[in-house]
Amino acid sequence: MNRRSFLATGVGSIMAAGVSAAASEPAVAPQGAAALALPPMPADPRATRLAVKPVMTNIIHSAVWEGPCRWSSVPPAEEKARAESHFAGWSKQLKEQGLGRRDEVTVLEPVHVTFSEDFTLKPEEYAKLEPDNDKTDVFFVYPAGSSVSAFDVGNRFGKPIVLVGLGCRNVDIAAYTRARGNEAFVAADMAELAEVLSLLRARKIFRQTRVLFPTNRGLPASCSVGSVWDLDDLKKRLGVAVQTIRYQEMADEMNRVMGDRALGQVAQAAAEDLVRKARRSFLETSYVTRCVQFYQTIQRLMARHACNAFTIECFEFCSSRLPQQWLITPCLLHALFGNQQFASSCEADLGSLLAVRLLMSASGRSCHQGNSDPHARDTFHINHSAPSMKMDGHDRPDLPYQLGRFTTQGWGAKVVIDFMNHEEKTVTVARVDPTARRLLVLKGTLVGASGWDKDLVGCSVEAVIRPPEGRCDEFLRRRLEFGNHLQWVYGDCTRRLQELGRMLKLDVELIA
Repeated sequence: MNRRSFLATGVGSIMAAGVSAAASEPAVAPQGAAALALPPMPADPRATRLAVKPVMTNIIHSAVWEGPCRWSSVPPAEEKARAESHFAGWSKQLKEQGLGRRDEVTVLEPVHVTFSEDFTLKPEEYAKLEPDNDKTDVFFVYPAGSSVSAFDVGNRFGKPIVLVGLGCRNVDIAAYTRARGNEAFVAADMAELAEVLSLLRARKIFRQTRVLFPTNRGLPASCSVGSVWDLDDLKKRLGVAVQTIRYQEMADEMNRVMGDRALGQVAQAAAEDLVRKARRSFLETSYVTRCVQFYQTIQRLMARHACNAFTIECFEFCSSRLPQQWLITPCLLHALFGNQQFASSCEADLGSLLAVRLLMSASGRSCHQGNSDPHARDTFHINHSAPSMKMDGHDRPDLPYQLGRFTTQGWGAKVVIDFMNHEEKTVTVARVDPTARRLLVLKGTLVGASGWDKDLVGCSVEAVIRPPEGRCDEFLRRRLEFGNHLQWVYGDCTRRLQELGRMLKLDVELIA
């Protein structure tokens, strides 16, 4: 169908086939932003919390005596009463004040485990931790009475332990725990504890990533061969799963969506809202509607396959002629998913997608991603039509945006952001290498941009970035090991990104 006949037929007429309106039309179609909002999804990054189990350990001696480890003593009953009072006060404080950021952490019921002078936790003490074991992500330990008991708790259940304070006991526990191959994190104070728990939550989100990848070809992709390719290793080491589906399943779902009048009304309302809020639009609203229908299709397929991330290989997809048939490109999807904290990447580049996930979690902002090429002296540019409106922060208002067309035929909605129209010029750039074992991080300066206020086709939303003085050539050459597509966010989140990479056992290379 050509552009003229598509516009003459109208979106509503095309969507009328298939499911009847009476069977599926809501009383009131969602309007505006509500029409684009994703429902709760499997392992939804917006709803993921780190479940922290507080544990206080304590010693209750069997008798009264003094010696090199006990310079004063009280009867066992009094010692027990003191320990229980201390635990009660600690528990009350945790319940009232919480741990870390309330929107990121769930504090489970605190538990008090005790031992005697043999310094051994008995089965009945471990049993106190069993009810919440499946929920627990980490143990927050107050290690009174001994050091080894904190290690024992984490080791018994295979969970990290977190402590506060750089005093002698916590340092002792951490050194032993790490030497034994287990995880121990020690924060200097409560403020740093919030940061540690935030990063552990980010790691949890990363490890729960499940990517929907429609393809008939599989990997390696026809063009972006620098993607992560060993999917079994990716799942085994990092927990990231990739669910491939055939194009036929995607096409069947797209046809169902286009034939559902109620979904069509939702898509049209969303498209009209996008166009109304845009500072400028270079394409017909009907083409935006069709891209929203593709967004609905992928959203439904992600829910069906329990996925929370998306990629598609543009060259294979283009060659299928489905984009021409549907008059869509994936560009708008990357923006809409990024707006809602879901990782989405161009060209089936999983190294790009993993970096998007890391950057969003580390910065709280969505990304711009694209091809990387040398620019003018000491700079490079990143160019794809894949920014999003939440580059100022997922909890912040949308950045001003325009809507462009990808093709000369007039269709293929894409978002354009004027990157230089932002007070922040420090940026963080990242990329995961094809083995998914290394993370490249750059702290740079945004010095230019293009695409705004221009009716450009193809990939045409560009950011120009200057690396630290004298290191541009070094950075550009590191891409020979890491790959092409780069992702960036506003602000300096290099420290958080470094620590998150280490938590995932990635070798982090920083150029800053």
